[in-house]
This record gives sequence, structure tokens and C-alpha cells, in this order.
Amino acid sequence: MPNFQHIRWNYPQNEGSGFTLIPQSTVVNQNSDQYFLELATRLKNFDVMINHDLPHLLRGYLKERLRKAQQLQMHVMHKYMNDIEHISTLLNNNRNDSLNQKLRNELKLELNSFVNELSQYLQDLEPKARFIDHLKRQYFEYFNVAEQELDLADSVLLLEKALINNNRHVRILCSNDVLNNAKQSKLNKLRNQILKERKKNRNLQLIYADFSYCPFELHDMIILPLNKKINEKMLREPSRKARISPSSTQKNDGFINILLIGESGVGKSTFINAFVNYLTFSTFEQAKSNKPTVLIPVSFLITTGDNFQEHKIAFGKFDSTTTENFNHSGQSVTQRCRSYVFALNHMIGKKLRIIDAPGFGDTRGLDQDDINIQHILECTRDLTHLNAICFLLKPNAARLHTSFRTCLTQLFDLLGPNASQNILFCFTNARSTFYTSGDIALLLRSMLDSLSTRDIPFKKANTFFFDSESFRYLVALHNGIRFNGQENEEYFMSWSKSVEESNRLLNYVCKELHPYSLHNGWQSVKHAQLEIVRMIRPILEAMRNILRNFILWDMDSPNKSIVLWPQPVLRSSKLCTSCKRDPVQAGNFWIVPDNIHEFQNRCLVCSCHQNQHIVVDYKLKYKVFHHASNYEQNQMNDLINQMNFASIDFAYFLINVARSTTEDPFLVGLLGIIEEEKQICAQKKPNHLNLALVKELDELIVSHKEQMKKIQSNPPEDNLDAIYERINTVCTYPMIREQIAVTRENKNKQKDKHHEVQVSEKSTRGNIYLSTPC
Repeated sequence: MPNFQHIRWNYPQNEGSGFTLIPQSTVVNQNSDQYFLELATRLKNFDVMINHDLPHLLRGYLKERLRKAQQLQMHVMHKYMNDIEHISTLLNNNRNDSLNQKLRNELKLELNSFVNELSQYLQDLEPKARFIDHLKRQYFEYFNVAEQELDLADSVLLLEKALINNNRHVRILCSNDVLNNAKQSKLNKLRNQILKERKKNRNLQLIYADFSYCPFELHDMIILPLNKKINEKMLREPSRKARISPSSTQKNDGFINILLIGESGVGKSTFINAFVNYLTFSTFEQAKSNKPTVLIPVSFLITTGDNFQEHKIAFGKFDSTTTENFNHSGQSVTQRCRSYVFALNHMIGKKLRIIDAPGFGDTRGLDQDDINIQHILECTRDLTHLNAICFLLKPNAARLHTSFRTCLTQLFDLLGPNASQNILFCFTNARSTFYTSGDIALLLRSMLDSLSTRDIPFKKANTFFFDSESFRYLVALHNGIRFNGQENEEYFMSWSKSVEESNRLLNYVCKELHPYSLHNGWQSVKHAQLEIVRMIRPILEAMRNILRNFILWDMDSPNKSIVLWPQPVLRSSKLCTSCKRDPVQAGNFWIVPDNIHEFQNRCLVCSCHQNQHIVVDYKLKYKVFHHASNYEQNQMNDLINQMNFASIDFAYFLINVARSTTEDPFLVGLLGIIEEEKQICAQKKPNHLNLALVKELDELIVSHKEQMKKIQSNPPEDNLDAIYERINTVCTYPMIREQIAVTRENKNKQKDKHHEVQVSEKSTRGNIYLSTPC
């Protein structure tokens, strides 16, 4: 009998990560033992490469790609250990029949697919690691354009400005893996050219700018700074109508990304659960003999028999930390975007990511729809590409909610009209309409024709029909509910049809659609709107604090200054504007501290209405320094004027270009700050500094209104480049940059938590992983 036990791998100089399970047996000629012994050697080699060789060669670069290799390795190791345990159990039962042999062969095939995926990933990463190591040996710094938060990566000219900034002692070689492989001799020539320059000038800084992982279309290798005018074709950003090849994004991360959007109550959560099971179990018999995969907790009523006996079914784990809301009818169950990743083992190296977005048409009104749209847009900004945007509909709906039009319009405002070619329509509960689009087809066609983007396809190829009731039937069976023969037959047929449509959808997305690029350098009215909105609080707080310091220097002490000290907060936190906040002193100023409450579908701290809570990205604290500020007063005065002018431009853009509001949000914010300062003055004494601040803020409002009248009487041209230039400039101001940096740091931490957690290992064709909320 084989004996499976822990053995430690011995590495020279502590290479590798540790130990694993490998089989040790006196019966060495058994196929299973020999297979796992050989695989153990291969896994050891992977371990040394991932945990020793690659970190050494990468020299701290491409951390995300190295982390993904480590994640893939852990998935392989877990699968390897579980399969050993499974096969050991079969052998210990003293059964060597054909069924056991078949199961063992299936386990090996699945394990092979995991190992092959890891092997392929390392085959792509190792050459890049050796290339980076070679660059470092030749005095080049490696710069991955895709990883940098420049918002400038869509233009080589802007990249030159950002990295060089008139520094004559910098040379940047721009290229990517495709160009390097196709033009190896030119790469060597340009590299040698730069190295010759460095021999003459040892102060020359050399940078290799890698465009391999960003969607910017670099047509040829170039050296920055440019010594001559570059052909416009080389530097031109791909237009919204330009398509990237299927291999260009899928090669990057192996993900097939589908954004799922639907009206509240359409059954998105049930559809996701059902879709994963349709891809997992090709027949209903397989599904019945295994526990259903439930990614999202489900709760529903089902009736059986001639007397319509009602049964309440609950399946899955319900907890207080979920982003789903099951308590309010008409409100979207999904409160934030949430990603579900399905490893397609029958498509080696491919994973399907379904992004479940909050439902539109929420009963809380259009304002909530706007919030939900922002969640959707934030999630898509984190992706490199979208393969499909799937709208979920009911075939027998009597009308289309107006928010459906709003949702379409806002998505195209952000992504551009060419995203229309990646639209899919999926119908739930289609068994009731014999798997057709039913009454809604004419309504949908009419609405699509009325949009400014008139080329959204609505045809058989991009339309799919499902019956999620067959999944509910499966869950009910596992809850002990019995059905009659006719009901069983109907649900069996429904399952087969839904499996067929699931495979047709996947084939259509993979073979017929080109991925739609989502790059950080995009420019659109909607994107600019989002950038401005997140800057409102940083600008207002920076202006208030500059005025505080002016007053301190004039009325208290010229050697004292208050510094903003932003601190990250949990994504699930909000600021309560209703709960009482006791002012605290900072440099003889009274300041109302941020009242941050944890929020999970409801406030966990107070009972104030949800509308009295506002989302914040950071908590403001303050530090008092007993020395003069690093900035002269005239510099600070110029800074506050620049921020005031920027707030005018931004407010005009939001009202007249983006048309996202009818009120000036900066003016509203200033009025709110004044009201807060007046309340402080009513509560605390001495308050002479705060009274002086109220006076300064009143004058700032007068200036703001005057400038707003001027810009309205002489409107500027709608120049998107100009507004982005203003955004980038304001982001460089120290007090603004510090607040935004904390926001980005907080979001990066949240991204780090977006790890994949294995949910089920019983699938016959894939494994499911869950990503934490966006």
C-alpha cells in the first residue's frame, strides 16, 4: 500500500518556499505513485523559480505578475495535495475496479490542466525577468508604464514631459515585447546607441519604458527625449473605433471579463449562480449528484403540487459583511460591484470573470442609479479590458425602465460608442416564452433605435435565453422538496437548454468578439466628471486650511502652522453629517473632527437616515507644527487663487458640459463649511480665530460667484484636453496630492484584497473563485 507523507525539500541557500506532500511507496511501479513522484520534481522546480529565481531576476519589478505566479502555484499545490488524498482513499479501500481507475484518470487530467496553466504563465514571465535583469546590468532602470499612476500613459509626448521634465541627462528607450521579438537587431542598436552616450556622460540616466502591458499602441521603438518631430501616426492614441486583437489583452491576464447589468429584481444573483452551475454540470444528473455551487446566498419561495404548497428555500451563507441586501423589496440586492472568477479547465489558461453590478431602476430613485453607475464605472476602470457587457432582461416585461436608457447612455459616455459591439442581451425566465424574447423585443428595438449610438446589435447571435428556475429547482431538491413527474421533466429540459445557451454565449464571446480595451489614459466627459467629483473635498479642505494658516500667522503666531493629515478609511465607511461632533482644538483653532461610521447596507454606529451619510475616501486629521510653513505667504496666496479658479472651471464643466448637476458643488461645499464654522463659534469660546475664518470664507464665496458669472457670460469652448490639463495641474498641488494619494493608497489596499478564494472543487469542467467587492 502506498504511504503519503510530508517530506521537506532541501534547497541550497534556502531557495524555494518549503515542503509539500509527495507519495512514498514500497510499490514504486504503481502508475499513480510514479506520476506523483515525477510531478513532485516538476513542482519543486516551479517552486525554486517562483520563490527564488524570479524575485532575484525581477529586482522588485512586476510585483503583481509575480504575485499571480505565486497564487497559481498555491492553487496547483492545493489541487495536488487534495488529489493525493483522494487517490490514497481509493487505494485504501482495496478497490481497483475500472470506476476507480476512471476517477483517478479524471483527477490527473484536471491536475495537468492546472500545472500546464502555471507552466505557460512562467514561460511568459521568465524571459521578461531575465530581460529586466540584463537591463539592470547595463545601467537601465526598468519602468512599467501600465503600473504607474501617471494618467499620462496614453501619450508618448506626455510621458516624456512627466519623466524627463527638461532634464537633459535622461534617455528613455520605449518599446514592448512584440517589438522586441520582431526587431531584435533594432533593439540592440538603440540600446548600444544610448550606452555609447553614457560612456561619454556618466551622469546620464537610462530608462527602459515597457509598453507591453498597457493598451497604448506603440508602433515602433523610440528614444526620448525626441530629437526630431515624430511621425504623428507613431504617437497617435488608438481611436475609440480601433480594435485590439483578441490575443493582445487575453494574453495579458487570461481573463474573459463580462460585466453583468440588469434592472433591480431581474434576478442577476440567481442568474450568476445558475450560469456557473450550467458551466460546471453539463447534465442535470451530474448536478443532482453534487452539491450546487452557490456564490451568492439565495432565498426564494417555491410552490409544488396541485394545491400550490409554498416552501421557503434559503441556501448559501448569509452574514453581516455581505454586500448584498435582502431586506428591502425593490432595492438592488447587490449593493456594490462584486467579481466572480470561474477557471475554465476545458480552456487551459482561461478564466471567466463575471462582474455583478448593482441593479438599475432602484426604488431609491435616480440618485441611487447614479451611485450604482459610479460603482460600475469604478470597477471597469480597474480592468484592462471587457470582453462583453451583458444586459439581463425579462422577456415578458411590459415596459423598459427609463433608467435602462440612462445606464446605456452613461456607459457609452465613458467607454465610447464602439463598446456597443460588445453588448449582449440575456433573458431570464425564458421558459415562459418558449425561449424567445417575448413582448419586450419590440420595446427594446425601439429604445435602441432611439439612442444616439444606433449601431447596438440586437440579433440572434448576441441574444441568449436562460431559465434560472431550473437552478432553483436544483436547490429545492437539495432542500428535500419533492416534485411530480411532469415538473421533473420540465426542469430537466430547462437545464439542458440553459447549458446549451451557456456554451453558445461563451463561444460567441471568445470567438466572435474582440476585447474592448479599458486603459487608464482614456479621456471622456464621464471620466473627467468622476475625476473632478473626487477632487471636490480635497480642494475645499485645502482652501479652508490655507485660510486657517493665514489667520494663524496674522493673529496668533507666525511660527505655527496647521497641516492636513489625511488617514485611510475602510471602503465600507461613511461620514455621518447628523450625529453630534464635539470640536477639538488644533493651534487655537476649533475643528470639527470627521465622524466616520462603519457602513454595511446600513450604518452600524447610529440610526440616522442613509441620506445623512456621505461616502468619504479618507479621514482628515490635523497636526500642528511650531515652526513656519514650508511655503511663503505669497506662494500660499497664489495656491488658493489657483484652486479657486480651478473650482470655477470644474463647476462650469459639471453643470454645462457633463450636465451631471444643476448646482455648483464647490459653492454648496463652501456654504456647508461656513455653516459648520458658525456652529463651532456658537459652541466654543474663545472663537476669534474661527470667526475670522468665517469672514475669509465669505469673501472667498464672493470671489467664487463673481468668477462664475464671468465664465457664464463668456463660455469657453468645450475642450476636453484643457479640462484634463487643469485636473493634472491641480493634482500636483501638495495639499491636494496628499489627500488624493491616501485615496489611491486605500484603493490599492482594497485591490490587494481582491484575491481569489476557491469556492468549490467538485466541478467537472472548472473551478470557481470569488473576488472581494470592488
